[in-house]
Amino acid sequence: MSRIVRISLLFVFTFGTLSLFGDTTCTTPPGASGADGPVSAQANFTAGDGFITVTLSNTQANPRSEGQLLNGLAFTVSEGETAGTLGSNSANIRRVDRGGTFVDFGPASTGWALAQNVNGGLFLCVLCTDLGAVGPKHLLIGPAAGDGKYDAANGSIAGNKPHNPFTAGTATFLINAPGVTAGSTITSATFFFGTEQGSVAGSCSGGVIPI
Repeated sequence: MSRIVRISLLFVFTFGTLSLFGDTTCTTPPGASGADGPVSAQANFTAGDGFITVTLSNTQANPRSEGQLLNGLAFTVSEGETAGTLGSNSANIRRVDRGGTFVDFGPASTGWALAQNVNGGLFLCVLCTDLGAVGPKHLLIGPAAGDGKYDAANGSIAGNKPHNPFTAGTATFLINAPGVTAGSTITSATFFFGTEQGSVAGSCSGGVIPI
């Protein structure tokens, strides 16, 4: 065993790991559906001292209706944190035209907002216009069909002026939350779809991982 390895092992056993991060993944259950058809989404959370990062994805390909697009994510934290501020955030901006073709404008601010103390937790939302969100634009849309178009999209998506443009792919959010610790995890998550606030409870798994 080299001297460097011996020193590294001595440090780990004597002082522990350098830091811990709470890492949680929440997903919609298989076969989940809303009023307008099947829905599928995933959120990955990483908690550190004073912050939470969220990567949110709509995984429902070739949606038919805006009711299958994400408008919000509510979640609770193991420490019971209900206060925070939204920091840097971004997503690809996508316009879906008539016929299902689309144009990407690249990454920009999501236009979403953070609502505090919602059912004992925090709520990322694009319909919270009273907090400065830009909804009903910037709903989070899933990927196109295999031919590169949104073939199934009806008039609530394709060429719809009130809803275009959308956020697409993965949206990332930094939440500044002073009460969160490096050992915090996400205990529940609810995904919201469309403009009528339909929701699906997610299933969460994960824990504290050393780095």
